[in-house]
Amino acid sequence: MDEQLHEWIRRFQQEKDIEALMHLKNECTYMIEPLIVEFTEKYGKDAGELLRLKWDKRFHFIFTKYQLDVGLPLESFVQNTYRFYFMQVLKKAGYR
Repeated sequence: MDEQLHEWIRRFQQEKDIEALMHLKNECTYMIEPLIVEFTEKYGKDAGELLRLKWDKRFHFIFTKYQLDVGLPLESFVQNTYRFYFMQVLKKAGYR
């Protein structure tokens, strides 16, 4: 993992550094956007707009769970976690 990403994750988790969290959000957008596109293609424009509104609502919580020492690539963690989260959001909104 990139040393800068590692440092932002550490600062956020250990020091609750909001600036580090903002850097992580910016960095992870490119990992999350393809999932939004995928769900938009499957469920339509309104579903995609819902996910765009909701994606950062749980970002703080999601990054409290990432374990640096496990060795799971950040991109895999973000995409798997967000796939699950987006499916829950869509299900709650009535998409099947």
